[in-house]
Amino acid sequence: MKYIICDFARSNWGKTKTLLEVIEQLKTKAYLIDEIPIAPDDKFAVFEMNGEKIVVNTQGDPNSYQEEGLKRAVNENADIIVCASRIKGTTEKCIYTIAENGYEIIWFSNFFADNDSLPCVGIFPEITAEAIVKLIQKLIQ
Repeated sequence: MKYIICDFARSNWGKTKTLLEVIEQLKTKAYLIDEIPIAPDDKFAVFEMNGEKIVVNTQGDPNSYQEEGLKRAVNENADIIVCASRIKGTTEKCIYTIAENGYEIIWFSNFFADNDSLPCVGIFPEITAEAIVKLIQKLIQ
């Protein structure tokens, strides 16, 4: 089975930071095939783990590389796509359209606090990414 694991949240909710952390953590657990900077703060990365291809695309904003990156992931025959989307609108619709290529969607939202001064805020991307990497490992066992 193929999966899309999608971080969906409103703007400025930490989606990109979380997915960049997923890339960093996967570098320690999977073979990095390719990593492409697609914007100053965004990346498209391809990994192989246990014979399965994993693509992480950090773009999830309207009018961004999101759709192109997801199409590229499908063309690369990704078994698991990790990506971002806004809660509604064109980016969410794009996820459903890509899923029509034989993917099941797993939605998640990363930890977020309205109060940036909380001492735990800095670790939210790391702990959310750890959960995503564990999920990926379970899905490809």
